[in-house]
Amino acid sequence: MKRHTNPSWSIALCGMVVALSVVLMLLGAIIPIAMFIAPAVGGIFIGFVAIECGRRYAWTTYGAASLLGLLFVPDKETALFFVALLGYYPLVKPHLDRLRPAVVRVGAKILLCNGSVLLLYGVLMLFFTGGEMAAELEAAALVMAAVTLLIGNVAFLLFDKALANLLKLYQMLWQPRLHKMLGKR
Repeated sequence: MKRHTNPSWSIALCGMVVALSVVLMLLGAIIPIAMFIAPAVGGIFIGFVAIECGRRYAWTTYGAASLLGLLFVPDKETALFFVALLGYYPLVKPHLDRLRPAVVRVGAKILLCNGSVLLLYGVLMLFFTGGEMAAELEAAALVMAAVTLLIGNVAFLLFDKALANLLKLYQMLWQPRLHKMLGKR
């Protein structure tokens, strides 16, 4: 795959993806159901930058979108999900996809997901304590947290598969059209 040698094109694309990622995170803060979807879509656009411009530009784009998201998005949980997992995952996914056998590959992805989410919520609980809860509420909260984490694992594996398919679709269908429209070869 040919990378663009014109740095202004790459910088412009990165700037547009940063802006789009922050707008998506803002949308995730406004629409409750988009709280996890918006940062995931922003991460997919980071994957497009990695294909078009290379990993260095993609990591820079991730860093800028993360910083601006943390500064400007009122729902910090949405921005933190982008920072902690969904923003950089398209950049580490190719390394994880090389792991063999498939059980190790899926296990590494689940470990990354669970580690990131548990670290995220651990830091949030450290800074924002919920006060004293009754023992019954603590037990119920623990069960609900486990169920939520299980559902989150299934959603993450679906996101992983969708990300792979969308990046392939981009390379096969959208990238040639984009390059033709922009006069690139």
